[in-house]
Amino acid sequence: CRSASVPVGVESAADRATPLRLDAAVLRSQIVARDSALFADLALGSFHVLAPGGLVEDKRRAIAGIAAWDATDLEVSGAEVVLHGPVSLGTARLDIDGEMRPVGRWGALKTLSTWGREGGRWRLLSRSRTPCLGRLVEMGRC
Repeated sequence: CRSASVPVGVESAADRATPLRLDAAVLRSQIVARDSALFADLALGSFHVLAPGGLVEDKRRAIAGIAAWDATDLEVSGAEVVLHGPVSLGTARLDIDGEMRPVGRWGALKTLSTWGREGGRWRLLSRSRTPCLGRLVEMGRC
């Protein structure tokens, strides 16, 4: 039997683009549209997020937190992905035009999303978000 998986380092541009496209779509649907449907469909039941400030939430709490957003736009920039077999690690910068109650307005955030291929489709395993330090933003590093 031959493996159906793509060997590491032989990924196509489409292999790399899909998790980035899905990640941006999920973020936009959660933060701007305040719609949990896409996230609920793509995130595994064991999903966890490490949110700014050190708060760790499971899928259920992440879905409940979507209602706290009041944002009109979201810019995702500097997105990069590293694939290792069926696992994708994607990083990007988020600039959110809006706020999250009760925290308020965030500055620039870096996000790291872990996706895995399961049954021929990408599924969201985990995510972390961290605020960019002002000095690193000034230096163009965040």
